[in-house]
Amino acid sequence: MSEDACRLDHEQREVVERQVAETCKFRGWDLHAVNCRSNHLHVVVSASPAPQIVRNQLKAWCTRRLKELETSRVSSEAAIRENWWAERGSQRFINDEDTLEAAILYVRDGQDKRREH
Repeated sequence: MSEDACRLDHEQREVVERQVAETCKFRGWDLHAVNCRSNHLHVVVSASPAPQIVRNQLKAWCTRRLKELETSRVSSEAAIRENWWAERGSQRFINDEDTLEAAILYVRDGQDKRREH
């Protein structure tokens, strides 16, 4: 690893969730659920591009927003993190309504909703 493990604070998680929604809206993707945790992100989205493209677009746009936030927080001499996400990431196809509903419930309600500050 070239950088320390990434832990997102409350404001960073909010930025990520807003950017995921914005990217999905701009691309015409259906965002069903998003839950940004301190060390990972869950998203359930319906989109026509390949999952790798969706994942890469979400990572790229969230990275841009996180870098903007950090630039506003630190002095000009401070280094801004380059790598915010793991190189890959899980991706699963959802092929029926029951599985979609289960994924949405898991992302929305199946995790500790208490946000770390």
